[in-house]
Amino acid sequence: MKTKKERLKGYLKRKEVLAGFLVLFLIFGFYSVKLMSTHSYSMNRETVGTYTQEGKLLHTAILKDNALYGTTMRSKYYPAPLVEGFLLTYAYRFAPMTSVEGTYDVVGIVTYAVNRGDKEVVLWKEKLFEEKGKLKDGKFTVEYKMNLSDLNRKDQQISDQLGIKRLRRSITITANVKAKGEAYGKAVSETFTHTISLVRDSTAGLYYFDDPEKITRKSVTTTSTQKNSVKMLGIQTDVETAKKVVPLLALIFLIPLMGGAYTIKSTMPHDDFKRIRPYIVEGVPRKVDRKVIMSSRADLEKAFELVDKPILHYIDGEEDVYAIIDDSVAYEYRELVKNTGEDDINIDVDEEPEENS
Repeated sequence: MKTKKERLKGYLKRKEVLAGFLVLFLIFGFYSVKLMSTHSYSMNRETVGTYTQEGKLLHTAILKDNALYGTTMRSKYYPAPLVEGFLLTYAYRFAPMTSVEGTYDVVGIVTYAVNRGDKEVVLWKEKLFEEKGKLKDGKFTVEYKMNLSDLNRKDQQISDQLGIKRLRRSITITANVKAKGEAYGKAVSETFTHTISLVRDSTAGLYYFDDPEKITRKSVTTTSTQKNSVKMLGIQTDVETAKKVVPLLALIFLIPLMGGAYTIKSTMPHDDFKRIRPYIVEGVPRKVDRKVIMSSRADLEKAFELVDKPILHYIDGEEDVYAIIDDSVAYEYRELVKNTGEDDINIDVDEEPEENS
């Protein structure tokens, strides 16, 4: 009666069993490699809202006596010869305005400069106005009356004192805001800077404000982590678990596959003629004049290397005969017949003169 170990060896030697293990190993090995490049988790970003900061300068020109426009004018462009000054209103707001606080600083500066080549050289800078404060409900408003007639007279005074006729005057209004609070359930902290310039186009004879409006927008997002899943052989599972289980299954199916291959190899009969087996053919030599009997397989291999001719194999009685024929001389090696299960040629041959090697 066979033992469990013998029955297991016999089971592992069956080709259909090894083929099954091989298929399973290849399947789980393929999934193992594929899972290496698959992320266990994915990051999901969702926009829950958008908040804005908006700054805007409203401007109205105060005009000299004229028969065309009246005393005031609101436009994008103003005729410079008629303008005496501007009524300016700067407004800022943070939206949505819930739970937002902060500070602001709005300053107007007039600068006198000359050009030296392609560089600007500032000769005088003066503050026209400055207003600071705190945001109220996420917004503020600043008003200022700019008198251009007074500025024009001052231009002449500064030009006379510096002794420079071609001074270039520029007027800028800069708003700086620091806001912090909460928007859509998330803490926010923002800064906002807005610079506006009053430009005089001498060629066209016009005043206009450059960049009088600025809006910034930012989104509030939430990030969530989600486990990725994968479907294998009809089974749905998360990637993290699959990365642990699938390589283990591939290894489990590899072990009996290797064991079966080793068992088959270990039970295969040893081939003493493995090195020269490809050059052995079944056949009986024709009548030879002389035989040289070799005493070992090593002698047969040496003779084969020297003569370099095929080795004939046949059975003579109870002996396996391996013969190399060279010029009617047979170099033979004989050994008792082994039952290999193959159909060997069994023939009686005439005795010829023999020589021992």
